[in-house]
Amino acid sequence: MRFPLKKLLKRSFFLTFLFLLSTGSALAQDEQVGGPVYVVQSGDTLSIIAVRWGVPQQEIVSANQLENPDQLFAGQELVLPGIDWIDGVLIPQQMPYGETLLSLSRQYRVDPQLLARLSRLTSPSQLFVSYPITMPTQRGEDTSNVRNVVSPGVSMLEMAAANGRNPWTMVGENSLSGTWDAISGDVLLIPGTDQPGPGALPSPITRLEFPAEGLVQGRTVVVNVNAEGDFALQSELMGNQLDYFRQEDGTYSALMGVSALAEPGLTPFTMSGEFGYGTPFSFTQSVAVVDGGYGFETLTVDLALIDIDLTNSESEFIRSLTAEVTPEKLWSGFFQAPSPYTDTINSTYGTRRSYNGGVYETYHSGIDFGGGLGVEIFSPAVGEVVFAGPLEVRGNATIINHGWGVYTGYWHQSEIRVQEGDIVAPGQVIGIVGNTGRVTGAHLHWEIWVNGVQVDPIDWLARPYP
Repeated sequence: MRFPLKKLLKRSFFLTFLFLLSTGSALAQDEQVGGPVYVVQSGDTLSIIAVRWGVPQQEIVSANQLENPDQLFAGQELVLPGIDWIDGVLIPQQMPYGETLLSLSRQYRVDPQLLARLSRLTSPSQLFVSYPITMPTQRGEDTSNVRNVVSPGVSMLEMAAANGRNPWTMVGENSLSGTWDAISGDVLLIPGTDQPGPGALPSPITRLEFPAEGLVQGRTVVVNVNAEGDFALQSELMGNQLDYFRQEDGTYSALMGVSALAEPGLTPFTMSGEFGYGTPFSFTQSVAVVDGGYGFETLTVDLALIDIDLTNSESEFIRSLTAEVTPEKLWSGFFQAPSPYTDTINSTYGTRRSYNGGVYETYHSGIDFGGGLGVEIFSPAVGEVVFAGPLEVRGNATIINHGWGVYTGYWHQSEIRVQEGDIVAPGQVIGIVGNTGRVTGAHLHWEIWVNGVQVDPIDWLARPYP
């Protein structure tokens, strides 16, 4: 059977067209869409991601060939098409203590303006601890370097020589205009080295741990620091000086209480010190004071029975007893409950109180255990009794020093079973529940003081400090 040449050519052309069409379609499907990669976080939805990055939802769906856009999972990586001003893997995180916009830009080698744009910053003051930021990283990227403080009178050339580094390499790595651009107190990265630690703090500090949730009203704050060599370290927070104590694993820890009435907002946390090489440093960063979510109650009392001067005098006496910070930590692990009636709490810590319909300017400074008269009171941990005796407002009272500025108090007892100077053990009976002092019924009022501030005792039953 014969076919005309013209018909064969048409058929060949048609088959070639179909082949090219299918090949082009396959190539288009295989082509990788460009753009940075966003790592999905818990709680993210496609609409949230689209609004956050200004990319239409359908473009994200197409670029990532999402079969079900409603089923994203934490850790999933999504290409963000159409974004050409940043690359890498974009990972949301919380701003840690010990970093600045400049230190982060040096570590990640990204222009500070791009970092500010990534995290929607309009002012460096926004970079308080726990502020949500986004870092552009690459898989396996190493951002650790030795960090040196620029000492007064020391040039960049001298610093580079002391570290065996090229000064112009240091200039480039630290985004400086030249060797003359380093100022006293600045913390510079030393390229070609590897040592972890906060980027805005000097290199002997290898780790600094600060609560990511910020300063919650009524809670105990723990600051942990690891550093190499000899150093002197001081911190100031909310007008209080923090004392650092060395633990067995080499970590230096400081404890501080946050008042239940602390004003929510930002407050500075300053860390300063000097290391063995004699160069001082100082760093300040804002941290957030967070509302503790406490309730309110109104009490009706006969004001004629309240002696304000006596109340204030007794409170000042208690403050003087609990102000001393002794260097030996006596307790270990969790605190035990001082009452067997842990499910009978008549009043919780932090409740704002109004007397006779007045303003809510005071709060309940401990927790009240019920159970009635005659219930035994137990020591929650090892400690030394620093007071055991009668008080007008608090009745028969006991105060125990557990070290490191931590004290516990027990009010309204019918009997006191310990004396000043006694070393008590966990679970030891130290008294009997009563109704002495200014009370309306028998109960145990239990308080914990940390660095001169009353904190929520429940926290000390729920987790080990530090």
